[in-house]
Amino acid sequence: MCFCSTKGVSMFRKSLVLAVGCSALMFGCGEQPDETREIVDNLVEAGFPSDDIMVVEGKVYVGRDAEVSLAASREMLAREATTEEQYRTTNLVSSAVTKICINGSTFTGNFSTALDLAIQNYDEMPLAFDMARTPSTGCSFTINAVIQPGVVGGSAGFPSGGLPYHTINIGGGLSSYSVDVIEHVITHEMGHTIGFRHTDYYNRSISCGSGGNEGDAGVGAIHIPGTPTTATVGASLMNSCFRTVETGEFASADRTALTYLYPSRDFAVLNFEFADARRTSATGDWAPGEYKAECASGEPVTGVSLNPSSRNTRVALCRTGGDPRYPHDGCYARNFSTVDNRGTSATGDWDPGYYKGECGPNEFVAGVAQSTGHAITAVLCCPGSVTHTSCSALVFDGQDSRESSTTGDWDADNWKGECGPGRYAAGLSRSTSGGAPHALLCCSP
Repeated sequence: MCFCSTKGVSMFRKSLVLAVGCSALMFGCGEQPDETREIVDNLVEAGFPSDDIMVVEGKVYVGRDAEVSLAASREMLAREATTEEQYRTTNLVSSAVTKICINGSTFTGNFSTALDLAIQNYDEMPLAFDMARTPSTGCSFTINAVIQPGVVGGSAGFPSGGLPYHTINIGGGLSSYSVDVIEHVITHEMGHTIGFRHTDYYNRSISCGSGGNEGDAGVGAIHIPGTPTTATVGASLMNSCFRTVETGEFASADRTALTYLYPSRDFAVLNFEFADARRTSATGDWAPGEYKAECASGEPVTGVSLNPSSRNTRVALCRTGGDPRYPHDGCYARNFSTVDNRGTSATGDWDPGYYKGECGPNEFVAGVAQSTGHAITAVLCCPGSVTHTSCSALVFDGQDSRESSTTGDWDADNWKGECGPGRYAAGLSRSTSGGAPHALLCCSP
């Protein structure tokens, strides 16, 4: 028996499947190789709907664009069901991979332009790896980009052994769509190669209009902190199906997911707008019932962002690298939700008319907490080898206020306060009414 769906090459009312269409590429539905048959049988036993399983040129796909190996199909039979919390696979790309190159030598016209734009999408992000199109020097790994004639959509696989998946297949049938749509599909499939699941993997009908749960697929379905646990149409480039009006650009949650999984070697972006985003839990639950961002030991907070529309605190920025001046020992929460709470007054009234939380003269901010109603409530202060000198307040409610832009646009479309290189956050202020952050106090060690 073979399973094949024509949805990979058909138009839905509002969306198209990011998939390989098997009607054009399916090998004969006669006798299958034993290995292929076992993979399909394992998928059926694991609970995958038949219309979510495809066999294309001897390879088996689930979710229309994720290849499943024999080993993975066997493993999933022993796995427990997962929740709807999702985004990434168990396997990710190793930190040893610093440059991923894409070989798109057969891409011409709009496909070539879209490939360049897709690579640019990743390169504009502050990530642990660069992306480039071949020919290029210093490639840690090269992904082959292949055009599949007559197919609308694309397919790829997930990382293995710390390396990205080796191939992305892009349907030639996309030639009738805009460059932005083709860019969207390519960026989506590149996302799979570095470990991203479909945002709506648990219910493909959200973006496709029909379809069920892709399940664990033998590769995991692990929620990424700081991202929604539910999917909506148009809210993620990693939705199962795409629309004809796609821009080809990452959505906010996509950017959060990328910078969380593959943060720059110099800093980490922690989105705690709707959930905890902590790089360590060794300090315990220092703000029970509230959303917390917390840097790891050896890392100070160096930035905070504010959403101009919702007035929600979005992101805390950590400078990474394991600096011994910033240990996570003896830390405590300093609550300033109703009044100033300062460990020193030597810096003066650095933000008049706002509640201020400020660590002591030999302490640094290692974390920030906000209520579930998005009012800033506390900072986590830790003793360190710091002196609280040359301090300055950066008001970022209304515009970016950054001492340096070398970290790039780490929270696009949101207002950011950021301390410069070698400096750290020693305090944070908030409005007395809604609780939105207002100014970041930056000091030199």
